[in-house]
Amino acid sequence: MKTKNENANNLAMPGKPMSQKKLASLIKEAEEGEFLSVEEFKIRFDKWRLQRKK
Repeated sequence: MKTKNENANNLAMPGKPMSQKKLASLIKEAEEGEFLSVEEFKIRFDKWRLQRKK
């Protein structure tokens, strides 16, 4: 008899099954990304807004 190693329970969003292993890998990937302070975000956001107005 084969046993199921992957849990297909929904761990992220309703209607979209995701294994715990996949969720953990997505979290690790996000943690490696760029993090901004509030001030840095405001500067980038204001710069982006000014570019959009042109």
